[in-house]
Amino acid sequence: MDAASFSALVTELLVAIHSLSPYPAAIAPPAIHAVPIAELHSRFCNEPCRVQAYYLPGEGIFIDESLDVANDGFARSILLHELVHHHQRMNGRFLQIPYGCDRWYKAEHEAYEIQNQYLESINSARRVYIQPWKLTCS
Repeated sequence: MDAASFSALVTELLVAIHSLSPYPAAIAPPAIHAVPIAELHSRFCNEPCRVQAYYLPGEGIFIDESLDVANDGFARSILLHELVHHHQRMNGRFLQIPYGCDRWYKAEHEAYEIQNQYLESINSARRVYIQPWKLTCS
């Protein structure tokens, strides 16, 4: 996918986030880095894991380079999920929650909800499921 098409896709996803959530439409997107899955796993999990993308404040979004965001709606939803995290950070969402793990859980829960709404809006039969990770916070 060329740079102009990718930029248009990111803009389309930011507009979708705005239409599916309380977040404003006008926000500068973060840097987006397509990297090998092994790099994602070693950098963010220290071992093989299920991570396909990750938002790192100050550095941007790192996404598995093998995901076909141009043609696969579910792959696009993964990028949208990480863009939601960027919106959360830029809008100070959940900062009132003092405990980091609780804040992380709320942010993930919201990002998965918006991702599922997006999947529904594009008539995808796939959904993501929010597992009871909160149990690991304590």
